[in-house]
Amino acid sequence: MGSGRAVSATQEGSQAADRSDSVEARERLTPGDRLPRAHRLARERDIRQVLRAGRRRRLAHLDVIWVDNTAGHPRMGLIVPRFQSSAVARNRLRRRIREIWRREIQPIQPDWDLLIRARREAYQAPFGELRDQLLGWRDEVMRPG
Repeated sequence: MGSGRAVSATQEGSQAADRSDSVEARERLTPGDRLPRAHRLARERDIRQVLRAGRRRRLAHLDVIWVDNTAGHPRMGLIVPRFQSSAVARNRLRRRIREIWRREIQPIQPDWDLLIRARREAYQAPFGELRDQLLGWRDEVMRPG
């Protein structure tokens, strides 16, 4: 005898064939689109160096700190404090900032270690505002001449 269910368990919930994808996950990153490990600023020693010796700019939702490096390519690190927010909110904010940097800033950034620290207000900021702030910073500090 069966379980008396009209639909098998594998066809319900997240396994359902007609389920649409999440709004956040529009497409998967190909390996070439991912941020290479060499371009990540992840070691505590490197982060402390940037915090100690870097130039700073305070934006409406973010703090941006940068310093020259000897790696021969730009690197970026993120600090996203909890501020009593959920892990989902923190990860979403990290993904948004990382994507702005990867597509808009990294291609023209000099050989700098860049550290972006999210402020409490960043959790409520729309993607467009975060992007506009970072692009404004980019245009200001990376102006030729």
